[in-house]
Amino acid sequence: MLIRLVIAWLLGIVIADILTPSLVLMWSIAGGALLGVGLFRRQPNLRLMALLALVGSLGGLRYQTAIPPPGADHVAMLIGRGEQTMIGWVAADPRRSDDGQRLVLQIEAVRVGDQARRAQGLVQLTVAPYPAYRYGQRLLVTGALQQPRPAERPGSFDYRAYLAHRGIFAILNQPAKLTVLEGDAGLPPLRMLLQFREHCRQLMIRMLPEPQAAIGVGILLGIQSSIPDETYTTFSVTGTSHILVVSGWNFTIVATLLAGVATRLRLGRGSALGLALSVMWIYAFFTGASAAVLRAAVMASLAAIGRAADREREPWHLLAGGCGLLTIADPHALWDVGFQLSALATASLFAFARPIEQRLARHRPFRWAVFAPLSEAFTATMAAQVLTLPLILYQFGNLSLVAPLANILLVPIVPYAMAACTLALLAGLIWLPLGQFLGPIAWLPVAWLTEGARILAMPAWAATQIPPFPLWIVLGSYGIILIGWMRRRRSVP
Repeated sequence: MLIRLVIAWLLGIVIADILTPSLVLMWSIAGGALLGVGLFRRQPNLRLMALLALVGSLGGLRYQTAIPPPGADHVAMLIGRGEQTMIGWVAADPRRSDDGQRLVLQIEAVRVGDQARRAQGLVQLTVAPYPAYRYGQRLLVTGALQQPRPAERPGSFDYRAYLAHRGIFAILNQPAKLTVLEGDAGLPPLRMLLQFREHCRQLMIRMLPEPQAAIGVGILLGIQSSIPDETYTTFSVTGTSHILVVSGWNFTIVATLLAGVATRLRLGRGSALGLALSVMWIYAFFTGASAAVLRAAVMASLAAIGRAADREREPWHLLAGGCGLLTIADPHALWDVGFQLSALATASLFAFARPIEQRLARHRPFRWAVFAPLSEAFTATMAAQVLTLPLILYQFGNLSLVAPLANILLVPIVPYAMAACTLALLAGLIWLPLGQFLGPIAWLPVAWLTEGARILAMPAWAATQIPPFPLWIVLGSYGIILIGWMRRRRSVP
């Protein structure tokens, strides 16, 4: 039942985005469905249909109220009106690269002459790489606002829609004037946490050489902005860029470590659960709290609660619960590509890992104990590709021909890289020379990742670019995969 309700909720969100019905219509559908739930108590099928319609309409209502359309005092109303002077604060952790920084500015006021007029809304700023800005800083910005560019052709990436799902309707590239104001805004705990993350990043840079330091920072802290473009390209070509992103696997490693600590300390069930939830959610915000990270944190939390209550649910219920809770908090997370890939990879592992493992077990080399780690990595890689590959090809057009081999050789090393980097970082926080002494221990597994990706990406045939294709091909491929999976389930006794 839970899975059906979550699917209805997600479909309601998608339908509301496509059709944009009025709130009156949505409330009418919700009211009629609620009435049907009460009337059809003795007719289970009709009652279920009414319940699904109710949940779907509530999903659409949640979507429509999550980001209300710009009002008269919204900063988007100033687009095309020439140069403006605005006051606001940095509302998210800046995204940095060698070319510059992208800041999301929460506008508080607009200056008209010597007067400050109240305004609201988000603006995305693109500024120079230096000086570095941080979450919570209050800024005075002068420049001409622009509208994000739309899709160049039907089915291609729509940057305007991408930002709109984040509540951003105006952008400002290279402002004419940018001044840091006194005082800070935002949430003080989050501000302190992000400042501590930046301190950890600086320590990692001082303990490891490049590009290993940047890779360690990406794996452990969730910061990809310092990874050199050449290094990131090698991971993309080899189909292993997911290594550089904090995902559910990171939370699995953290949860396993915490379970071991709780056992060693002989903590009670409630204390162990409190420790696990506290650390995992601090880690989620510490690593940037993206949609995919929050989904992984929600799923890991549900699994921990299930274990503590001796009521572990099957993985599909955890995935559905995680996606449902996250889209209740932010229905626009459905349009986050990282969230989509993370959820699809998890579902793909649930659906196809065992069948692939069973097929591999029929061949002698995969039955040998020495090949067990490679078999597990190959199984996970191939299973995850089933549902993620159509979306990857649609969004990025990159087909990696060496991805299976690269994942077999690189993915099993990631837990060791995380553990070694964590050990070196904790030592560096205590005393920097101690962290630098332990740095070579962390360097070895991270160097395996960077050099392995570089070598595997060297052949000209390592990856090929797929021409753009329409969305209906992606949906059709998922329909074929779903039909095949359902037929297999029915045929398995």
